[in-house]
Amino acid sequence: MPRISRDDLEYCRERNECLDCHSAGIVKSSVKTQTRGKLKVPCCAAHFNAYKSKLSQAGVGKYRRRSEAKVRAGYCVYKGCHRKLIPQELLPPWIRERTCGMHGAFKAFRVNRAAILRFITESYMTEEERKGTSQNIIYKPDLGVVCFGVRYDNRYETTIFSAPGLLERYLKLRGK
Repeated sequence: MPRISRDDLEYCRERNECLDCHSAGIVKSSVKTQTRGKLKVPCCAAHFNAYKSKLSQAGVGKYRRRSEAKVRAGYCVYKGCHRKLIPQELLPPWIRERTCGMHGAFKAFRVNRAAILRFITESYMTEEERKGTSQNIIYKPDLGVVCFGVRYDNRYETTIFSAPGLLERYLKLRGK
């Protein structure tokens, strides 16, 4: 799209010609007017549809800007997700995006996460280990393991449990 000058815009409004065609040296009457910034620009149908489709396309730059802003804020980059990010060391190496672990083929533990988190801290951790902040639980179905992350003052620890054994013990204690 060419740059809009005031003189060309006034000339095209008076004569009811397409501004883009006028700048290309073609005389074509305008059918509609479109808004570009604060200006009302007369356009032919072809230029009106081209500009409208260009605006409706989500570009790579738009996605990159949105995902960078969400990562800086500490949130998952998936559209519509407002969960916190999982530390990158808990994610498998093939996942390049920053995620909360609840999307795609790789998903977090599906049982009640708060209850499992409480169960692990009460059953498997010592008093000294409980001083850290529990971060997240990730379940890898192909390996049958559960990764449990804890953040301490100056380090981050990941403990790995057998998923079937953990679930079995959790359901046994829950049934009592």
